[in-house]
Amino acid sequence: MNSNLYNLFQECHHVVCTDTRKIIPNSLFFALKGENFNGNQFATAALESGAKYAVIDEEEYLIDEKTILVSDVLKSLQSLANEYRLTLNIPIIGITGSNGKTTSKELIGRVLSRKYRVHVTPGNFNNHIGLPLTILSAPPNSEMLLLEMGDNHPGEINHLCEIADPTHGLITNVGKDHIEGFGSFEANRLAKKELFDYLNAHGGICFVPKFESDVVKMVPPRAKKISLGNELKPELSNPFVRYSNASKKMITTHFIGDYNFKNIEMAYSIGKHFKVDEQLIHEAIASYTPQNNRSQFIETKTNSIFLDAYNANPSSVDLALQSFAKQKLKVHRIAILGDMLELGNVSNEEHERIIEQVNQTSITPYFVGKEYGKLAHPKKGKFFLDRFELIEFLKNSPITNSQVLIKGSRGIRLEEVLAYL
Repeated sequence: MNSNLYNLFQECHHVVCTDTRKIIPNSLFFALKGENFNGNQFATAALESGAKYAVIDEEEYLIDEKTILVSDVLKSLQSLANEYRLTLNIPIIGITGSNGKTTSKELIGRVLSRKYRVHVTPGNFNNHIGLPLTILSAPPNSEMLLLEMGDNHPGEINHLCEIADPTHGLITNVGKDHIEGFGSFEANRLAKKELFDYLNAHGGICFVPKFESDVVKMVPPRAKKISLGNELKPELSNPFVRYSNASKKMITTHFIGDYNFKNIEMAYSIGKHFKVDEQLIHEAIASYTPQNNRSQFIETKTNSIFLDAYNANPSSVDLALQSFAKQKLKVHRIAILGDMLELGNVSNEEHERIIEQVNQTSITPYFVGKEYGKLAHPKKGKFFLDRFELIEFLKNSPITNSQVLIKGSRGIRLEEVLAYL
């Protein structure tokens, strides 16, 4: 704990920066390092751009009293975040999971914001840098913190918990994400379980979705827990998810995909736990519109688009295809499916399984990426090396009068195809 650094943080009115292109006047600049850059080299530029102090960890960049030398800039940032967090005597909710954690975080944030001042992880600031920055950006009068926790290796969730010291935690589900980093599904499960283990060791509360059997099994014995779900009744999506509440009133949301009903149930139950008025909960859910290529429904001049291209793993693609196949409208259906990345030695097996799954439906598949491309091409569907090859095809053979699902890993960037549909 660096008391001097915390005093400087207060002197800078709790404003922290890490990017010299986005310096806020009188802020505290942290000279972070990356694979291709050394933030120490930009300390002077940060000060010249208006930062009040620059935190560095290489002595050669020490200029005057405005440059603060520490042993490790990243660790100092994380320690400062933890020190600030300990001044906040409020509920701090950590959220992790293989699928839907960002959507769950956003929806839960909307629900809780109907009663409390809630500070929520922006975008996907969910790693060892983004999480401390989120904590440090929380206004001192915040009444709740909602922190997304991402991981792709064992130990990461526990490390984030040590920084954030959550009082509550939600594991949305466990699927086949980042297998390359974890090595196996079981290792992934144990990594997600680190959140519940931390809460159990520190007297926190585990939010447990009843409908996720793998998550239910992850709760440590004698842990404090709140069960979520089974309080609302879903209706068939067409295209938007609908549900009825206890008084049998029908609520229509802006979500596509039956799988999003689970996110709704978790948000509803957590809202009820924190005593948000039920009517306000339903209003928050009904008014929320998904963004950033997640579970979006878009009508173009010629097609209806189900856009879920922010990321993909075998579990989420499976759910997306199941939901897409249930749509009632009797039109041609096309699924544009991008590679599922970071699957390691199970990549071929999982991509083959998705191909077979699509073959069992009336959906026409367009497979995009090298992982799909290196497999034996079945008679059904088309294969494209990358999004550029697909775009060139669409220019000459446009899709019309169809429902189109777009689903792929972030690195495939399938959202760029939208302009040609």
